[in-house]
Amino acid sequence: MWDSGVVESAQSVDVPYAGPPLAARQRYAWAVRISDEAGRDSGWSEPAEFEVGLLGESDWQAERSAAWIGSPRERDLEDVVSLDYAGRPHQIERIWVSTSPGSAATSTTSSTAYFRTRFEVPADHAVVRARLVADAGAAQLRAFVNARQVPVDGTDVGVTGAVQPGVNVLAVDVEGSPEATEPPGLALRLDVETADGPTVVVTSDDRWLCRPAREDGWAAPGHDDARWSLAQAFGLHGNAPHGRSPRSYRPSPYLRKAFTSPSPVRRARLYATALGVYEPRLNGARVGTDRFAPGWTDYAQRLPYQTYDVTDLVTAGANVLGAVLADGWYAGNVCWFGPFHYGRRRLFRARLEIEHVDGSRTLLTTDDSWRAGEGATRYADLQNGEVVDARLEPAGWDRADFDDHAWPQAVVDIPEHGPLEAQVAPAIRVKETLPAAEVSRPRPGVHLVDFGQNLVGWIRLRVRGDAGTRLLVRHAEVLDHQGGLYVDALREARATDEYILAGDPDGEIFEPRFTVHGFRFCEVLGYPGELDAADITAQVVYADMEQIGTLETSDPRLNQLQHNIVWGQRGNFLSVPTDCPQRDERLGWTGDAQVFASTAAYNYDVRSFLRKWLRDLRDGQLPDGGVPHVAPDVLTPQSFAMGGDGRAAVGAAGWGDAIAIVPWEVLRAYGDRRIAAESLGAVNSWLHYLETNSTDLVRPAEGFADWLAPTPTPKDLVATAFFAYAAQVATALANELDRADDAARWEKLYARVRTAFRERYVRGGGRVVSGTQTSYVLALHFGLLEPEEEPLAASRLVEEIASRNWHLATGFLGTPYLLPVLSRFGYEEVAFRLLTQDTFPSWLYPVVHGDATTMWERWDSWSDSRGFQDPGMTSFNHYAYGAVGEWMYQTLGGIAPGSPGYRQVVVRPRVGGGLTWARASLETAYGQVATHWRVADGVFALDVTVPANVTAEVWLPATDVASLTEGGRAVGDVDGVTVVRSEGNEVVVRIGSGTYAFVTPAEPSR
Repeated sequence: MWDSGVVESAQSVDVPYAGPPLAARQRYAWAVRISDEAGRDSGWSEPAEFEVGLLGESDWQAERSAAWIGSPRERDLEDVVSLDYAGRPHQIERIWVSTSPGSAATSTTSSTAYFRTRFEVPADHAVVRARLVADAGAAQLRAFVNARQVPVDGTDVGVTGAVQPGVNVLAVDVEGSPEATEPPGLALRLDVETADGPTVVVTSDDRWLCRPAREDGWAAPGHDDARWSLAQAFGLHGNAPHGRSPRSYRPSPYLRKAFTSPSPVRRARLYATALGVYEPRLNGARVGTDRFAPGWTDYAQRLPYQTYDVTDLVTAGANVLGAVLADGWYAGNVCWFGPFHYGRRRLFRARLEIEHVDGSRTLLTTDDSWRAGEGATRYADLQNGEVVDARLEPAGWDRADFDDHAWPQAVVDIPEHGPLEAQVAPAIRVKETLPAAEVSRPRPGVHLVDFGQNLVGWIRLRVRGDAGTRLLVRHAEVLDHQGGLYVDALREARATDEYILAGDPDGEIFEPRFTVHGFRFCEVLGYPGELDAADITAQVVYADMEQIGTLETSDPRLNQLQHNIVWGQRGNFLSVPTDCPQRDERLGWTGDAQVFASTAAYNYDVRSFLRKWLRDLRDGQLPDGGVPHVAPDVLTPQSFAMGGDGRAAVGAAGWGDAIAIVPWEVLRAYGDRRIAAESLGAVNSWLHYLETNSTDLVRPAEGFADWLAPTPTPKDLVATAFFAYAAQVATALANELDRADDAARWEKLYARVRTAFRERYVRGGGRVVSGTQTSYVLALHFGLLEPEEEPLAASRLVEEIASRNWHLATGFLGTPYLLPVLSRFGYEEVAFRLLTQDTFPSWLYPVVHGDATTMWERWDSWSDSRGFQDPGMTSFNHYAYGAVGEWMYQTLGGIAPGSPGYRQVVVRPRVGGGLTWARASLETAYGQVATHWRVADGVFALDVTVPANVTAEVWLPATDVASLTEGGRAVGDVDGVTVVRSEGNEVVVRIGSGTYAFVTPAEPSR
């Protein structure tokens, strides 16, 4: 196919393929040989292989077209009124007769209740359609609109005619049984659609009136209810202990197709995707280990597909290919916007291509000859949880001997979506299994499980009990002050799974497969008997990225901080870099991703992960260049839906700038110019947007600015500073791509914005308007001050920090640059003091005082002075403030890129903060860079490992070259070690590949 020939170059990574186009479905092998500077030949490497997937729609239709198929019941579910979501500000709560203060709705002694509420339909709007859905668990209920009984199954039959323009009365009676084992509770939603007017929505909440006894005429509009009491709400529908109504189920479609493989198999490939998420099955086995495939993207722009090697799963003779579908991001709840953001019908598309040892081929595609059924998965939502009724699982449904004649045929659909593309992002997989750290029983019927680590995933539970026994498992990150789950911060996310036992006498396993939770703690309600810690584990899930960085120090607190940063990244790097993984949000906020990108690239290889997300970001960019706040962009469509023009969802400083900054950080970390090249056009559009939406190059005071900073910085200052930085980063990207014209143009733009910033915000003596820590940090880090002003500004920054008793006051945008700026301008001691500060606000406050195992969204998500912060926005797993990790790797570990991709490395560990040793490693594109320094007995020792084809500039704390040794010899006598210069109290030497051991007299650690 291609022979590069001899290429005389030092470049050994980021070498693009330059041969003829590759063909779909073909497998290719490649090998490489190198010669060193002495002309020694390595010989050919062992061949490596790769395989090309399906390159376009024509490949999906070759020989036999693969259709989109689904269950015929999907169309029956399209018009269902949901008990989950009624649109803000409505909430559907379980209500019952008021009980004594502090009690819960757990008593079944009052098994009957009567409820009333009034609602108004605009008098000048005719009622077009009305639908009512209600649930009271095992109890019987009747609903009346204006004294006329109406059905409660969500249909409009009998309801529409009962609702009138003007004031209406909705009344419900609930009659339970004294033998009921579940607590009583009413959940209800009524939708009234009007002609050319609003939809009136009525939901059950604590504004309803109620009483435990019946009165004559109680359902009539004119009934006197002045002495009725207010109902008491006991949580959203779907929450424990009531659980979910079967009326809100959306059973997962089970799809299957029997086929024959006539002869032994040489190679078999399954190409598959879904609108929704899917689990492929072949001959009774799960195909692959991917979770939540095909992942989240803007499905109208592009749709990923997966390729599976199923050679070992296909047998000669009878076979069955199957799939289970669920809502995922496509049809499930996204953020606080409810379900069906992209579509309603869950569909599957697949091609199974089999090559036999005799050279023949078998092709199986999705079409209307498939069968569609249902099984145990009755409901599955990423935010709300999963309901599994094990009694309903059709045993052996994915095996050849299953009789599927009772299953209807699948239906073919022609949905709208973007082109199918091979998956770019790493697959989401179960990466770890954590045992329960502690199991307790705080009250009868409830087990509380602590896994000792805030994580993202689900539980795996072994249980034995009677058929029909129902378990509820709800999740939370922390406990409240009474020792129960703190679920207020979840907002409307239910985070509750339900399992109904099949009654297997040998026991059974419950493990959700289409939902994900952020939690450290879970409550198991209804478990029969005592729950043994060995019977429950946590399945930890995140993108299958390679961990490439490690960092460890002599301070256990800093080690825990690094641990928290890594676990925060794991929990929020699934399909997109989310802001938090537990509440009803989980969006790919651009500002959060851009501040953390450099740290993320130290911990894991995130090239593919961020490359895919940057595609999502570019897909959401508006024609005028505006960049959305989140990717995939769900905010702009919501803005339009609510009557806006979408402008409020784009263009924020530090957020939109991710379109330039993230490609730059990826380039710095990996030397991968492909992502930069893919992004440069979007960067140009973004800079044009900034220039167009500025006044004399000063950005307006809008956006999020220094989000969640203890001391806010003016929004226009932050925005203008980031405008300059975006131009500066664009210049660097263009230079790396040899785009000289673009680089020159953007360099001039940077200079002009810098001038505008200085005229508006810089005063004499290096003073920056507002005087906040962030104002100085941004001005210094972005080069917006003159050289003579910088020391004065840095001094003012330190004075501001000192005035706060050596505490930081920065938010999302200022925090990443705070310690780097202090180090750069000679205030290393202040930087260490901030890093090791453990009183509020600080990085170590959550570690020392909050028992944190992941990063917090706020410096005071919890504090010992006030408890929990605003539950409307408090997350205990949010990586933004973990952006300090880059400084920790570079300063404590001493590893920084000297050029993109670490072709040149800067090794400059600094001693401070009372540390006596630190070690770090980073698997670069060229190989591993490793450091280990320690101070003991008046000696500083540094071990450094540098991979092949890499040079390193090593900074050593010494004023006298003569005192430096490497391997026990004076550095001047060591081949491969070149003394470059002395700067202040450091000596700089240059080394090539190899392992080195430097020693020098040490100053006492501060």
